[in-house]
Amino acid sequence: MDSIPETPKIYQNHRENQLERILESAEKLFIRDGIDNVSIGAIAETARISRKTLYQYFSNKQEIAWAIMQNLMDERTSNFVQPQIPEGNGYQRVEFFMLHMVNLLETNPEHFRFISEFNTLYARDGDPGHMRQLAARGSNFLIQMIRQGIKDGSISPDVDPALLSATMLNLVSGMNSRFALLGNQISEEYGQPVMDIYREICRLFLRGIQSTFTSQQNSSGR
Repeated sequence: MDSIPETPKIYQNHRENQLERILESAEKLFIRDGIDNVSIGAIAETARISRKTLYQYFSNKQEIAWAIMQNLMDERTSNFVQPQIPEGNGYQRVEFFMLHMVNLLETNPEHFRFISEFNTLYARDGDPGHMRQLAARGSNFLIQMIRQGIKDGSISPDVDPALLSATMLNLVSGMNSRFALLGNQISEEYGQPVMDIYREICRLFLRGIQSTFTSQQNSSGR
């Protein structure tokens, strides 16, 4: 009797484990071979399930790619809505966002190699409305931090929060995709470490959105 109520939970856990294997297997294949060159059969074989079982979760590999992207964006956004976001003025929190993106590239470059592949799919077959829904949570949170910075005087008052948010998200997304994809080639081309280039871009960008008062404070070391 006691085991009967657990049966649905066991089935649900089984389904969740299968879904996780599908997404992890597909992401690795997409990074290695490119989304266009990976078949549903290859994903099923790598995930150790049948094609029939895979189709119970996804109709095609494009749906799988979108699901991977959803997971990555949810994971990235969760780092900004959790309590570990540092207390401070709006500028400091926006700065944390950009430096966190640098750290993500250092610790999870494979995710951004997938995003490079995904962007090719999105450019050809993408739905901007769908992408807007995926990005809304992170974008809205960043807008709130920018508005906080304008209100507390740490961010220049002449910025448009929505425009600045879109600019920052595209900037870090583009840099992460390029640096993850080319990595050592960039270092060899410019004679500078990739992460040093990334941090310098962030430093200069952040300086540009500071309020004059905050910039003066940082320069004086007060």
